[in-house]
Amino acid sequence: MSAVVAVLCAGAWSLPPVRTVLLDSFTRRQAAYIELYFTENPRFDGASVLVPFAVNDHGSGARSLVATLTVEAANGTVLATETYPVEPHQGAAVPVTARIRAKGTDVALVRVSLTGHPQTLHFRFGRPPEL
Repeated sequence: MSAVVAVLCAGAWSLPPVRTVLLDSFTRRQAAYIELYFTENPRFDGASVLVPFAVNDHGSGARSLVATLTVEAANGTVLATETYPVEPHQGAAVPVTARIRAKGTDVALVRVSLTGHPQTLHFRFGRPPEL
């Protein structure tokens, strides 16, 4: 009887879905997430704002992402919005340098977000960083 149980257990262990469920039941696994960060501070280039950022996929399996960049005036008025497609690579940072032309010269804030994901970056021009 115990030989039959041992053979059945060995057979079940050889199936990848069974092995995955068993490993998940007693192994702590890191949750999948997407990392979004500035690689440098955004800066002005003539009438445009250069926004260098990177996206790093840590196991989410996303094949494509859309980054939305918004430039705002000091009073909160949106001066420009652009979207950039990003093709993430598993475990490797994908650098992007976005160029966004702002309507007006009162650029005070840059926001970067990933559509469908909670990550958001913001950079405020002309003020020391808030601690």
